[in-house]
Amino acid sequence: MLPKLVLKQGEGRRVERGHLWVFSNEVASLDDLPPEQDEVAVFSAKGRFLGSALLSPSSLIRARIYSRQPESCDSAFIRSRLDAALALRRTLLPDRNAFRLCHSESDLLPGLVLDVFGSCVVVQILTRAMEHRKPSIIRAIQGVLSPAGIYERSDVPMRELEGLPSATGLLAGEVPSPLEITEQGVILFADPHKGQKTGFFLDMAENRRALAHLFSGRSVLDAYCHVGAWSLIAAANGARETHGLDSSADAIALAELAMRRNGMTGRCRFERADASESFRRLHEQGRHFDFIIVDPPPLARRKKDVPNALRAYRDINLRAMRLLTPGGIYATASCSHNITREDFLDSLRMAARDARADLDLFFSGAHASDHPVHLGTPETDYLKFFAFIRI
Repeated sequence: MLPKLVLKQGEGRRVERGHLWVFSNEVASLDDLPPEQDEVAVFSAKGRFLGSALLSPSSLIRARIYSRQPESCDSAFIRSRLDAALALRRTLLPDRNAFRLCHSESDLLPGLVLDVFGSCVVVQILTRAMEHRKPSIIRAIQGVLSPAGIYERSDVPMRELEGLPSATGLLAGEVPSPLEITEQGVILFADPHKGQKTGFFLDMAENRRALAHLFSGRSVLDAYCHVGAWSLIAAANGARETHGLDSSADAIALAELAMRRNGMTGRCRFERADASESFRRLHEQGRHFDFIIVDPPPLARRKKDVPNALRAYRDINLRAMRLLTPGGIYATASCSHNITREDFLDSLRMAARDARADLDLFFSGAHASDHPVHLGTPETDYLKFFAFIRI
Protein backbone atom coordinates (compact mmCIF):
# COMPACT_ATOMS: atom_id res chain seq x y z
CA MET A 1 0.00 0.00 0.00
CA LEU A 2 1.24 3.46 -0.83
CA PRO A 3 2.02 5.97 1.95
CA LYS A 4 -1.04 7.97 3.00
CA LEU A 5 -1.80 11.62 2.37
CA VAL A 6 -4.90 12.63 4.36
CA LEU A 7 -6.89 15.76 3.58
CA LYS A 8 -8.12 18.20 6.19
CA GLN A 9 -11.70 18.03 7.35
CA GLY A 10 -13.88 19.84 4.82
CA GLU A 11 -11.04 20.15 2.30
CA GLY A 12 -11.67 17.01 0.28
CA ARG A 13 -14.87 18.02 -1.47
CA ARG A 14 -13.20 19.38 -4.59
CA VAL A 15 -11.05 16.25 -4.98
CA GLU A 16 -14.03 14.01 -4.18
CA ARG A 17 -15.92 15.71 -7.03
CA GLY A 18 -13.19 14.60 -9.42
CA HIS A 19 -10.45 17.24 -9.30
CA LEU A 20 -6.95 15.83 -9.75
CA TRP A 21 -4.98 18.34 -7.66
CA VAL A 22 -4.32 18.43 -3.94
CA PHE A 23 -3.03 21.79 -2.70
CA SER A 24 -0.52 22.10 0.14
CA ASN A 25 -2.98 23.87 2.44
CA GLU A 26 -5.43 20.97 2.08
CA VAL A 27 -3.08 18.38 3.60
CA ALA A 28 -3.75 17.29 7.17
CA SER A 29 -1.08 14.60 7.35
CA LEU A 30 1.43 12.79 5.20
CA ASP A 31 3.24 9.60 6.12
CA ASP A 32 7.00 9.74 6.42
CA LEU A 33 8.51 8.93 3.05
CA PRO A 34 11.94 7.67 2.02
CA PRO A 35 13.74 10.15 -0.27
CA GLU A 36 12.99 8.20 -3.46
CA GLN A 37 9.27 7.77 -2.71
CA ASP A 38 7.00 10.19 -4.61
CA GLU A 39 3.75 8.23 -4.80
CA VAL A 40 1.00 8.51 -2.19
CA ALA A 41 -2.53 7.31 -1.64
CA VAL A 42 -4.88 10.25 -1.10
CA PHE A 43 -7.63 9.87 1.52
CA SER A 44 -10.40 12.15 2.68
CA ALA A 45 -10.59 13.13 6.35
CA LYS A 46 -13.23 10.42 6.74
CA GLY A 47 -10.93 7.75 5.38
CA ARG A 48 -12.28 7.46 1.84
CA PHE A 49 -9.66 6.53 -0.75
CA LEU A 50 -9.63 9.22 -3.48
CA GLY A 51 -6.74 8.17 -5.70
CA SER A 52 -3.06 7.50 -6.20
CA ALA A 53 -0.99 10.64 -6.68
CA LEU A 54 2.48 11.93 -7.48
CA LEU A 55 4.00 14.32 -4.96
CA SER A 56 5.45 17.74 -5.69
CA PRO A 57 7.13 18.62 -2.37
CA SER A 58 8.07 22.21 -3.27
CA SER A 59 4.90 23.18 -5.17
CA LEU A 60 1.59 24.61 -3.95
CA ILE A 61 0.04 21.73 -5.92
CA ARG A 62 1.32 19.16 -3.44
CA ALA A 63 -0.04 16.06 -5.16
CA ARG A 64 -1.43 15.21 -8.60
CA ILE A 65 -3.75 12.22 -8.90
CA TYR A 66 -2.94 9.83 -11.75
CA SER A 67 -5.28 6.94 -10.94
CA ARG A 68 -8.46 6.21 -8.98
CA GLN A 69 -7.01 2.80 -8.17
CA PRO A 70 -4.27 1.97 -5.62
CA GLU A 71 -1.52 1.43 -8.19
CA SER A 72 1.97 2.63 -8.98
CA CYS A 73 2.96 5.06 -11.75
CA ASP A 74 5.59 2.65 -13.02
CA SER A 75 6.83 1.78 -16.51
CA ALA A 76 3.86 -0.48 -17.23
CA PHE A 77 1.40 2.21 -16.15
CA ILE A 78 3.05 4.89 -18.30
CA ARG A 79 3.03 2.55 -21.31
CA SER A 80 -0.65 1.72 -20.79
CA ARG A 81 -1.58 5.40 -20.56
CA LEU A 82 0.31 6.25 -23.76
CA ASP A 83 -1.30 3.30 -25.56
CA ALA A 84 -4.71 4.66 -24.54
CA ALA A 85 -3.76 8.22 -25.49
CA LEU A 86 -2.61 7.17 -28.95
CA ALA A 87 -5.77 5.12 -29.54
CA LEU A 88 -7.86 8.18 -28.68
CA ARG A 89 -5.93 10.42 -31.10
CA ARG A 90 -6.12 7.84 -33.88
CA THR A 91 -9.89 7.73 -33.41
CA LEU A 92 -10.38 11.50 -33.22
CA LEU A 93 -7.69 12.64 -35.68
CA PRO A 94 -7.06 9.87 -38.21
CA ASP A 95 -5.64 12.24 -40.85
CA ARG A 96 -3.23 14.29 -38.71
CA ASN A 97 0.54 13.78 -38.87
CA ALA A 98 1.11 16.33 -36.09
CA PHE A 99 -0.81 16.10 -32.82
CA ARG A 100 -0.54 16.18 -29.05
CA LEU A 101 -0.13 12.62 -27.83
CA CYS A 102 -0.16 13.36 -24.09
CA HIS A 103 -1.84 16.35 -22.47
CA SER A 104 -0.64 15.99 -18.88
CA GLU A 105 -3.53 15.62 -16.39
CA SER A 106 -6.06 15.05 -19.16
CA ASP A 107 -4.27 11.81 -20.06
CA LEU A 108 -3.65 10.91 -16.39
CA LEU A 109 0.08 11.51 -16.72
CA PRO A 110 0.31 14.80 -14.80
CA GLY A 111 3.38 16.84 -15.64
CA LEU A 112 4.01 15.22 -19.03
CA VAL A 113 3.37 16.77 -22.45
CA LEU A 114 4.18 14.92 -25.68
CA ASP A 115 3.78 16.40 -29.16
CA VAL A 116 4.18 14.32 -32.31
CA PHE A 117 5.56 15.99 -35.43
CA GLY A 118 5.64 13.46 -38.24
CA SER A 119 8.15 10.76 -37.27
CA CYS A 120 9.52 12.66 -34.24
CA VAL A 121 8.29 13.31 -30.70
CA VAL A 122 8.95 16.37 -28.54
CA VAL A 123 8.84 15.82 -24.78
CA GLN A 124 8.09 18.41 -22.12
CA ILE A 125 8.46 17.33 -18.50
CA LEU A 126 7.00 19.74 -15.94
CA THR A 127 7.26 18.02 -12.55
CA ARG A 128 9.91 16.39 -10.41
CA ALA A 129 8.02 13.11 -10.30
CA MET A 130 7.91 12.87 -14.10
CA GLU A 131 11.57 13.89 -14.28
CA HIS A 132 12.40 10.83 -12.17
CA ARG A 133 10.50 8.71 -14.71
CA LYS A 134 12.22 10.06 -17.81
CA PRO A 135 13.87 6.73 -18.76
CA SER A 136 10.50 4.98 -18.50
CA ILE A 137 8.85 7.72 -20.55
CA ILE A 138 11.43 7.37 -23.33
CA ARG A 139 11.00 3.58 -23.42
CA ALA A 140 7.21 3.94 -23.50
CA ILE A 141 7.35 6.43 -26.40
CA GLN A 142 9.63 4.10 -28.33
CA GLY A 143 7.35 1.17 -27.67
CA VAL A 144 4.17 3.01 -28.69
CA LEU A 145 5.39 4.94 -31.74
CA SER A 146 8.89 3.77 -32.75
CA PRO A 147 9.80 7.37 -33.61
CA ALA A 148 12.86 8.39 -35.60
CA GLY A 149 13.83 10.69 -32.75
CA ILE A 150 12.81 12.14 -29.39
CA TYR A 151 13.72 15.69 -28.38
CA GLU A 152 13.22 17.37 -25.00
CA ARG A 153 11.91 20.92 -24.54
CA SER A 154 11.59 21.13 -20.77
CA ASP A 155 12.43 24.83 -20.64
CA VAL A 156 9.30 26.27 -19.05
CA PRO A 157 8.86 28.40 -15.90
CA MET A 158 6.78 25.73 -14.15
CA ARG A 159 9.91 23.65 -13.60
CA GLU A 160 11.26 26.35 -11.30
CA LEU A 161 8.34 25.70 -8.93
CA GLU A 162 9.47 22.07 -8.80
CA GLY A 163 13.09 23.00 -8.13
CA LEU A 164 14.13 21.73 -11.54
CA PRO A 165 16.51 23.37 -14.03
CA SER A 166 15.59 23.82 -17.67
CA ALA A 167 16.44 20.86 -19.87
CA THR A 168 16.60 20.70 -23.66
CA GLY A 169 18.27 18.36 -26.10
CA LEU A 170 18.15 15.08 -27.95
CA LEU A 171 16.93 12.08 -25.98
CA ALA A 172 16.95 9.41 -28.68
CA GLY A 173 17.53 8.99 -32.43
CA GLU A 174 17.67 12.06 -34.64
CA VAL A 175 15.38 15.10 -34.66
CA PRO A 176 16.16 17.62 -37.41
CA SER A 177 14.93 21.17 -37.17
CA PRO A 178 12.77 22.41 -38.70
CA LEU A 179 10.36 19.50 -39.08
CA GLU A 180 7.89 19.48 -41.96
CA ILE A 181 4.27 18.78 -41.03
CA THR A 182 0.97 19.22 -42.83
CA GLU A 183 -2.39 20.68 -41.86
CA GLN A 184 -5.32 20.65 -44.27
CA GLY A 185 -2.84 19.70 -46.98
CA VAL A 186 -0.68 22.78 -46.30
CA ILE A 187 3.03 22.35 -45.54
CA LEU A 188 4.06 23.97 -42.25
CA PHE A 189 7.27 23.87 -40.21
CA ALA A 190 7.84 23.12 -36.53
CA ASP A 191 11.08 24.07 -34.80
CA PRO A 192 11.57 21.67 -31.86
CA HIS A 193 15.09 22.91 -31.12
CA LYS A 194 14.43 26.58 -30.43
CA GLY A 195 10.83 27.40 -31.36
CA GLN A 196 8.20 28.44 -28.85
CA LYS A 197 6.86 25.73 -26.49
CA THR A 198 7.49 22.42 -28.29
CA GLY A 199 8.03 24.14 -31.65
CA PHE A 200 4.49 24.52 -32.99
CA PHE A 201 1.05 25.42 -31.60
CA LEU A 202 -1.17 22.44 -32.32
CA ASP A 203 -4.15 23.62 -30.31
CA MET A 204 -5.66 25.89 -33.00
CA ALA A 205 -5.93 23.23 -35.73
CA GLU A 206 -9.66 22.58 -35.40
CA ASN A 207 -10.51 26.29 -35.22
CA ARG A 208 -8.59 26.82 -38.45
CA ARG A 209 -10.50 23.96 -40.06
CA ALA A 210 -13.85 25.32 -38.87
CA LEU A 211 -13.25 28.76 -40.39
CA ALA A 212 -11.29 27.76 -43.50
CA HIS A 213 -14.25 28.14 -45.88
CA LEU A 214 -14.64 31.81 -44.89
CA PHE A 215 -11.26 33.01 -46.20
CA SER A 216 -12.14 32.98 -49.89
CA GLY A 217 -11.67 36.37 -51.56
CA ARG A 218 -10.75 38.16 -48.32
CA SER A 219 -7.71 40.15 -47.24
CA VAL A 220 -6.34 38.63 -44.03
CA LEU A 221 -4.37 40.12 -41.13
CA ASP A 222 -2.77 37.40 -38.99
CA ALA A 223 -1.43 38.91 -35.76
CA TYR A 224 0.97 36.95 -33.54
CA CYS A 225 1.24 34.60 -36.51
CA HIS A 226 4.14 32.45 -35.20
CA VAL A 227 5.14 30.17 -38.14
CA GLY A 228 2.23 31.38 -40.28
CA ALA A 229 -0.32 28.57 -39.99
CA TRP A 230 -3.39 30.83 -40.16
CA SER A 231 -1.97 32.87 -43.05
CA LEU A 232 -0.94 29.89 -45.13
CA ILE A 233 -4.19 28.00 -44.60
CA ALA A 234 -6.09 31.18 -45.45
CA ALA A 235 -4.15 31.48 -48.71
CA ALA A 236 -4.77 27.80 -49.50
CA ASN A 237 -8.49 28.46 -49.05
CA GLY A 238 -8.69 31.37 -51.45
CA ALA A 239 -7.69 34.44 -49.44
CA ARG A 240 -6.85 37.34 -51.73
CA GLU A 241 -3.84 38.34 -49.63
CA THR A 242 -2.49 37.63 -46.15
CA HIS A 243 -0.27 39.73 -43.87
CA GLY A 244 1.35 37.94 -40.92
CA LEU A 245 2.91 39.73 -37.95
CA ASP A 246 5.19 38.25 -35.29
CA SER A 247 8.02 39.54 -33.11
CA SER A 248 10.16 36.41 -33.58
CA ALA A 249 12.61 36.50 -36.48
CA ASP A 250 12.98 32.71 -36.36
CA ALA A 251 9.22 32.18 -36.58
CA ILE A 252 8.91 34.61 -39.49
CA ALA A 253 11.74 32.79 -41.28
CA LEU A 254 9.86 29.49 -41.01
CA ALA A 255 6.63 31.14 -42.17
CA GLU A 256 8.43 32.45 -45.25
CA LEU A 257 10.00 29.05 -45.88
CA ALA A 258 6.55 27.42 -45.78
CA MET A 259 5.21 30.17 -48.05
CA ARG A 260 7.79 29.27 -50.67
CA ARG A 261 7.29 25.52 -50.26
CA ASN A 262 3.55 25.94 -50.79
CA GLY A 263 4.04 28.19 -53.83
CA MET A 264 2.29 31.12 -52.12
CA THR A 265 4.88 33.84 -52.72
CA GLY A 266 3.04 36.97 -53.79
CA ARG A 267 -0.15 36.09 -51.88
CA CYS A 268 1.40 35.96 -48.40
CA ARG A 269 3.51 38.55 -46.67
CA PHE A 270 5.22 38.09 -43.29
CA GLU A 271 6.69 40.89 -41.21
CA ARG A 272 8.72 40.86 -38.03
CA ALA A 273 6.92 43.43 -35.92
CA ASP A 274 5.16 44.08 -32.63
CA ALA A 275 1.51 43.38 -33.42
CA SER A 276 0.04 46.06 -31.17
CA GLU A 277 2.27 48.79 -32.60
CA SER A 278 1.53 47.52 -36.10
CA PHE A 279 -2.20 47.90 -35.46
CA ARG A 280 -1.59 51.55 -34.61
CA ARG A 281 0.54 52.09 -37.72
CA LEU A 282 -1.94 50.36 -40.04
CA HIS A 283 -4.78 52.42 -38.59
CA GLU A 284 -2.85 55.64 -39.23
CA GLN A 285 -2.29 54.46 -42.81
CA GLY A 286 -6.01 53.90 -43.28
CA ARG A 287 -5.58 50.16 -43.89
CA HIS A 288 -8.46 47.72 -43.43
CA PHE A 289 -8.80 43.94 -43.65
CA ASP A 290 -11.71 41.58 -44.32
CA PHE A 291 -10.53 38.88 -41.89
CA ILE A 292 -8.43 39.52 -38.77
CA ILE A 293 -6.96 36.89 -36.44
CA VAL A 294 -5.55 37.98 -33.07
CA ASP A 295 -3.85 35.17 -31.11
CA PRO A 296 -1.49 36.68 -28.51
CA PRO A 297 0.67 34.71 -26.07
CA PRO A 298 -0.67 34.11 -22.54
CA LEU A 299 -1.00 37.40 -20.68
CA ALA A 300 -2.04 36.06 -17.26
CA ARG A 301 0.29 33.27 -16.18
CA ARG A 302 -0.69 33.92 -12.54
CA LYS A 303 -4.01 34.90 -11.00
CA LYS A 304 -2.58 38.21 -9.81
CA ASP A 305 -1.87 39.07 -13.45
CA VAL A 306 -5.55 38.91 -14.44
CA PRO A 307 -6.54 42.62 -14.05
CA ASN A 308 -3.58 43.85 -16.11
CA ALA A 309 -4.11 41.07 -18.65
CA LEU A 310 -7.75 42.01 -19.19
CA ARG A 311 -6.75 45.61 -19.82
CA ALA A 312 -4.12 44.39 -22.29
CA TYR A 313 -6.65 42.16 -24.09
CA ARG A 314 -9.04 45.10 -24.35
CA ASP A 315 -6.34 47.38 -25.75
CA ILE A 316 -4.97 44.84 -28.25
CA ASN A 317 -8.40 43.93 -29.56
CA LEU A 318 -9.54 47.55 -29.70
CA ARG A 319 -6.63 48.44 -31.97
CA ALA A 320 -7.26 45.40 -34.18
CA MET A 321 -11.03 45.92 -34.43
CA ARG A 322 -10.47 49.39 -35.87
CA LEU A 323 -8.91 47.70 -38.91
CA LEU A 324 -11.91 45.47 -39.70
CA THR A 325 -14.09 46.20 -42.71
CA PRO A 326 -17.91 46.17 -42.49
CA GLY A 327 -18.97 42.58 -43.05
CA GLY A 328 -15.50 41.44 -42.03
CA ILE A 329 -14.70 38.51 -39.76
CA TYR A 330 -12.85 39.00 -36.49
CA ALA A 331 -11.31 35.99 -34.71
CA THR A 332 -9.54 36.34 -31.39
CA ALA A 333 -8.22 34.12 -28.62
CA SER A 334 -6.93 33.95 -25.08
CA CYS A 335 -4.71 31.03 -24.09
CA SER A 336 -4.41 32.20 -20.46
CA HIS A 337 -6.13 29.59 -18.30
CA ASN A 338 -6.53 32.18 -15.51
CA ILE A 339 -8.76 34.28 -17.78
CA THR A 340 -12.35 33.06 -17.75
CA ARG A 341 -14.54 32.93 -20.84
CA GLU A 342 -16.85 35.55 -19.33
CA ASP A 343 -14.04 37.97 -18.44
CA PHE A 344 -12.48 37.61 -21.87
CA LEU A 345 -15.82 38.30 -23.54
CA ASP A 346 -16.28 41.35 -21.31
CA SER A 347 -12.91 42.71 -22.44
CA LEU A 348 -13.98 42.16 -26.06
CA ARG A 349 -17.30 43.94 -25.46
CA MET A 350 -15.45 46.98 -24.14
CA ALA A 351 -13.02 46.88 -27.06
CA ALA A 352 -15.88 46.69 -29.57
CA ARG A 353 -17.68 49.57 -27.86
CA ASP A 354 -14.59 51.78 -28.00
CA ALA A 355 -13.92 50.77 -31.62
CA ARG A 356 -17.57 51.55 -32.46
CA ALA A 357 -17.83 48.10 -34.00
CA ASP A 358 -21.07 46.09 -33.82
CA LEU A 359 -20.06 42.44 -33.77
CA ASP A 360 -22.15 39.28 -33.89
CA LEU A 361 -20.61 36.17 -32.32
CA PHE A 362 -21.10 33.19 -34.63
CA PHE A 363 -18.43 30.70 -33.55
CA SER A 364 -16.99 29.65 -30.19
CA GLY A 365 -14.03 27.32 -30.11
CA ALA A 366 -11.41 25.91 -27.76
CA HIS A 367 -8.26 23.88 -28.05
CA ALA A 368 -8.31 20.93 -30.43
CA SER A 369 -9.51 17.48 -29.39
CA ASP A 370 -5.93 16.22 -28.98
CA HIS A 371 -5.81 18.65 -26.01
CA PRO A 372 -8.75 17.12 -24.09
CA VAL A 373 -10.24 18.76 -21.00
CA HIS A 374 -10.41 16.66 -17.85
CA LEU A 375 -13.99 17.13 -16.67
CA GLY A 376 -13.12 17.36 -12.99
CA THR A 377 -10.12 19.66 -13.46
CA PRO A 378 -11.19 22.94 -15.10
CA GLU A 379 -7.59 24.18 -15.20
CA THR A 380 -7.05 21.87 -18.19
CA ASP A 381 -9.51 24.05 -20.15
CA TYR A 382 -7.41 27.04 -21.16
CA LEU A 383 -8.09 28.28 -24.72
CA LYS A 384 -10.97 30.65 -25.47
CA PHE A 385 -11.55 31.34 -29.16
CA PHE A 386 -14.31 33.48 -30.66
CA ALA A 387 -15.18 34.51 -34.20
CA PHE A 388 -17.44 37.49 -34.94
CA ILE A 389 -18.82 39.20 -38.03
CA ARG A 390 -19.01 42.97 -38.16
CA ILE A 391 -22.54 44.08 -39.00
